[in-house]
Amino acid sequence: MAGCSTTSARYDADWATVADDVLDAPLSVTAADALVRARREGDPWLGLLIGAAQVGDELAGRCVVQAVLGRLVAIARRDSRLDVDQLVGALWLRIRSYPLERRPRAIVSNLVLDARKDAAAELRPLPVTPPPAPRRHAVAANLLVEAVRIGVIDAPIAEVMSSVYVLGLSGEAAARRHGVTPTTVRWRCSAGMRRLALARERLV
Repeated sequence: MAGCSTTSARYDADWATVADDVLDAPLSVTAADALVRARREGDPWLGLLIGAAQVGDELAGRCVVQAVLGRLVAIARRDSRLDVDQLVGALWLRIRSYPLERRPRAIVSNLVLDARKDAAAELRPLPVTPPPAPRRHAVAANLLVEAVRIGVIDAPIAEVMSSVYVLGLSGEAAARRHGVTPTTVRWRCSAGMRRLALARERLV
């Protein structure tokens, strides 16, 4: 499919702009070198990159994306319901939450299959959520502000969640408001809710 080739070329062009950047310590290698090692050494090096991504090194996560991009493109070519951007978005969430201790082997296969499953699940229509009561507006808004303040979620996730859970917008309306896709709205809300649930004791 031409669309897959175009999207793949866009990611490759983006990769070229960061390939010479250096990952955070203790890895401290260029992204290009990290990609070579991930492809050559497999699970051990991929595990290091995922661990680095989970503590804030986005470049390490970008290396993992580039390492499996070809597989995502192949999935999108086989399944016309999915596109590469959707799969990459799902992959990012899986990278951030990947259980390295429990699943240290077959990391590429695990990530790709989980991302495909998540992207396919998000094809379901968004439910129509009635606007919450005014008091709940304030509670939700304050909760999101506090969650950003203490680092539970970041501002882009909070802004989308505010549109859905505070303003009561539909997924499509929130997507238009923030210039993203409805799928991205679902991913950000889903990721945000998981992080809020894990941090509920800190947010009380």
